[in-house]
Amino acid sequence: MNKKEILEELEEKFKIMKKELGLKASLEELDEVFFIRDSILMARFVSEKLSRQICSRIIETYMSWTNYLHSLVMPNPGHMLNMNESKMFNDEEKKAILKLISQAMELTSRNNLIGLTKDRKEEAKFIDNSLNFWIKSFKPEMIKIITKINENWKSE
Repeated sequence: MNKKEILEELEEKFKIMKKELGLKASLEELDEVFFIRDSILMARFVSEKLSRQICSRIIETYMSWTNYLHSLVMPNPGHMLNMNESKMFNDEEKKAILKLISQAMELTSRNNLIGLTKDRKEEAKFIDNSLNFWIKSFKPEMIKIITKINENWKSE
């Protein structure tokens, strides 16, 4: 299957999935944040369980950022970059980072529970909530954090 065929299959299966689950989010909105199309193209197939494939991609995104945030709060002492970036934040800022980590981890554990219970209604809520959380909370906070880090590196 070529790229065009895979993406066409994704569009078709997404329409069906969106209707079945009652999703509010569009493929375009999800792709803008979580790079769904790129993920599908890397996998080279569209799963019959597309909603789980999308959930997995959402979690990959949040876990990647969460691991980075964790390194700001609890840096590896043998990693100079982690240590330097961690020092850029005071205790209050680190508490805010921990709150952001907790919120992202709640999403991750909710996804794990949905994977175990196979609750399709919860799955739909998870996808929509993950997108809304990104837009309203996670991304704006990440912009503040990364801006501070970038400004500090510029002044080094």
